[in-house]
Amino acid sequence: MADSSDDSSKGKSSRARSRVGPKKAARIAAGEVRKKSTYESKPKSGNEQERVRQNKREAPPAPGMASRKLALETLIKIETDGAYANLVLNAGFEKQNFSEQDRAFVTALVQGVMRNQSFIDQRIQTVSKESLVKMPPLLRNLLRLAVFQLDNLSETPEHAVLDTSNRLARSLGHEGLVRYTNGVLRSYLRKKQKSEADPPFFESTVQTDDLSSLSIRYSLPVWLIEKWNNYYGKEESRALLEWAKKEPGFTVRVSEVNVKPQTMLDIMNKNGFAARPGYLVPSCLVFEGQGGGKSFRGSPAKLPGFEDGFFVVQDEAAAFVSLVVSPERGETIVDLCAAPGGKSVHLAEILENTGRVVAVDKHESRLKLVKEARLKQGLKNLETVAADGREFQLNRLCDRVLVDAPCSGTGVINRRTDIRTNREQADIQELTGLQKDLITNAGRLVKPGGVLVYSTCSLEPEENIQVIEWFLEGNPHFKGSSLLPFLSKEIQEDWFSITNEATLPPVSTRAAAEKGYMQLIPTKHGVAGFFVCRLKRDE
Repeated sequence: MADSSDDSSKGKSSRARSRVGPKKAARIAAGEVRKKSTYESKPKSGNEQERVRQNKREAPPAPGMASRKLALETLIKIETDGAYANLVLNAGFEKQNFSEQDRAFVTALVQGVMRNQSFIDQRIQTVSKESLVKMPPLLRNLLRLAVFQLDNLSETPEHAVLDTSNRLARSLGHEGLVRYTNGVLRSYLRKKQKSEADPPFFESTVQTDDLSSLSIRYSLPVWLIEKWNNYYGKEESRALLEWAKKEPGFTVRVSEVNVKPQTMLDIMNKNGFAARPGYLVPSCLVFEGQGGGKSFRGSPAKLPGFEDGFFVVQDEAAAFVSLVVSPERGETIVDLCAAPGGKSVHLAEILENTGRVVAVDKHESRLKLVKEARLKQGLKNLETVAADGREFQLNRLCDRVLVDAPCSGTGVINRRTDIRTNREQADIQELTGLQKDLITNAGRLVKPGGVLVYSTCSLEPEENIQVIEWFLEGNPHFKGSSLLPFLSKEIQEDWFSITNEATLPPVSTRAAAEKGYMQLIPTKHGVAGFFVCRLKRDE
């Protein structure tokens, strides 16, 4: 009779040999090891091979696999290609017939991971033997996606998150990645349960107010937090960090050539969508989900009036820029950096289909969006030109020119989450050079007595007030033109009160607005972080 103790020792020896040590774990995480499974180690008969293939073909897809796969592929493209999240998502949605619910889910996953990436990475690193930096992008983003779901989607069972994560690892990678993914996530769940009884486990490294801890907690680069501290002060900087982490609201601008704002508001409310008129721009509708109405999420196509061109998606700050341009019927307007076209369309609407709006953009492909918007809104006074805004010339001088310059986008970083990882400090210096070239050419296009408006969606002074100061030094025939006429009496009393001004930087005060420029701050003004400047050329 065989000795049972020998069998037991053999089993222990086998299990000991099967454990994955730190070095091998690192190789698996890096995709260097593809361990053969039991069935791969022995040759199979033809029938056995066919049964394996048949089982793989018949295995039903896990619920939500397609959604999570697209989210994962989007995160990888953002990281490896520096892609824009919205463009990658839109391209993915065009290829697959996703429901509105699935689209909203994928978007929430991608934006959620990006908005919390550094914080998620810190948590993963506490349970992973391999550094995230050394992992292949597939594994790194797969773990991020899973941890975000485990921490934030309580309605999704933990076992379902692990199952779909393992299936994604298997379909896009190999069995080594499956084992490593499963091991890390199970370790994470154990640590997470322990953390509920012992909170400092995950939080201890991100509770202080030093820059590196703030960077982890708010998933923003250290250099940006330091800049905000220096320019806006520590208290306002902290408020901006909190704002940057929150999901942005939803705002549309009513197309007044098609419908009156109050009529559109009534239509929205009667259909159960709670909205209110804009504070800064009355033709905007801000959705807040108050009074029992729907808290709006998802595609704007779900809203009544979308197909009829009754509104466009646009933040109040962006709409405010066109009001500052203030075109008059019959005038010629140039929008020097037009795509995707929201401001060009607004300017054409203000002109009530008279005059001429020339939408200029360097990329013909991006002008497609302007053309689509033009057709949808039924505008006949809007034309497009593919050209470099630094060199574009018209056969006549223009009444008004808008330069909505390419910028760092820090004023919309809560919406454009890819900026968190794709933007570097050196980019601001490079962008500043482009902005100066654009405003210089814009100045050449303005006729005597005409208006030049410069705007960005940035909170950084190098891209805003410093560009204006530089331009005015070399172009003394331009002078600041007050913004106060474009701000309601109620707003002026609110924003420029003694109490409020004491907390504002000089660039956001009444004195600045009187000089023709203003930095809109999300935490103070309730809109996106735009800079707007209005200059007038001498007669």
